[in-house]
Amino acid sequence: MNDRLKIALRFVVLILIGSLIGFSPSAISVTENTRKLRLAFAAEDYSTGAEILVDLAEENPWWTSLLESAGNAAFIGNDYPMAKIAYEKALLKKDLSIEGQIKLGQTYLQLGEEEMAAETWQSLEESSEALEELAFLYERNGDISRAIEVWHTYLTKSEDGSTPELIYHFGLLIAADTPPKSLPYLDQVREEYPEVEGIASAIRGALSEEPAYQYVTAGQALAAINQWNLAAFSFDRATSLRPDYQEAWLYLGEALQHLEEPDEDILDALETGLALNEDSPLANLFLGLYWQRRGSHKTALDYFSVVEDLWPTNADVRVETGKSLAALGELSAALEKYQEAVELDPLDGKYYNQLAEFCVNYDYQIKEIGLPASRIAVQFNPSDESGLDIMGQVLLALDDNLNAVKFFQMALESNPAYAPAHYHLGIYYSAFDDIERAVYHLQQVLIYSDNPALSDRAERLLSNYQ
Repeated sequence: MNDRLKIALRFVVLILIGSLIGFSPSAISVTENTRKLRLAFAAEDYSTGAEILVDLAEENPWWTSLLESAGNAAFIGNDYPMAKIAYEKALLKKDLSIEGQIKLGQTYLQLGEEEMAAETWQSLEESSEALEELAFLYERNGDISRAIEVWHTYLTKSEDGSTPELIYHFGLLIAADTPPKSLPYLDQVREEYPEVEGIASAIRGALSEEPAYQYVTAGQALAAINQWNLAAFSFDRATSLRPDYQEAWLYLGEALQHLEEPDEDILDALETGLALNEDSPLANLFLGLYWQRRGSHKTALDYFSVVEDLWPTNADVRVETGKSLAALGELSAALEKYQEAVELDPLDGKYYNQLAEFCVNYDYQIKEIGLPASRIAVQFNPSDESGLDIMGQVLLALDDNLNAVKFFQMALESNPAYAPAHYHLGIYYSAFDDIERAVYHLQQVLIYSDNPALSDRAERLLSNYQ
């Protein structure tokens, strides 16, 4: 979009140079301002360019299109207060194009004036781009029902309304809002988006159940593909229908933790769920995870202890207990918990994997316990990129560099987008001053990682080579 605006601004300069405006009484001022404008745009100083265009518009009030150009220049230069002034002046003179009005809405949004942005886009009912902006605004604010209304209008009016991408997006929104109605849309895009099969199957399996259960089922399916905003909306719907539905409150609390700025109180949702049944192992587990994520490991352990008593065969809570004990420096006790998890479910390779990962992360009994655990994990699932990557880390820690690289590469053969393996190869090549390979793999981390902490570490390493 900005490239297109820059091209349009270059045309403005050319028109100024070649126009008959030079015969006006203000010819000297216009010529000087045009020269300054060329210099400003050449230096990509678009904010200054916007000021010059506003001056030109004031000197030549009949040339109202200069105001929109000024707004475009300010927008490119991230000078949103100036962009707002210019666009609004052009709108007042009824000389702001539809594209300019869309940019005005985006300007309001950048300035935190969401209501003005919505009003601006609402007035452009015939513009597909404005409808798209409005729908995304409602989505970001969690107003899924209104977003669906706008998207429906968009789909019926836009030439792109039948693309699989849009139908997929629309289907997910409806899955959160009215699950049964989403099935025709999800079924249309099964080939392009295989993950919808799980969502559609879950919703079909709950069609005979009460609506609150349908919302929880849909929310769980959406959470499984990391659609946490929609999952939270669905869980919230369930709690509204059934305030006594414990699982709905617990899953809502979990989903809210995955949002950047949740509108609701996370702890309040989880504690509401716990209050409905304090002997619920699931409620205690969710609260333990909540405190663990906040670094309050002693509090987390209190909840995990309750879960272990109520649900003694659950291996996952042993792992979480091990994580908190390790964070508190109690490595021997943590190791016991990881080993208990393996003993509870010895046929699931993920617990061997987690045991090996613990040994690597804390440099604790890597050769004695971490290595054999990792070998067993890989034997259980030879194509699991996570297990292959952990084996690579174990071998790297034991100075078996050649085999470590081999396993990292095997992880990427299994999944070329697996960011941790790229990161570990980046570290390896950095250590051996193979700059080209190091930079390549660290850049892949930035492309593929959905883990902010991992991306940050990769970015800091990359800064050494810039």
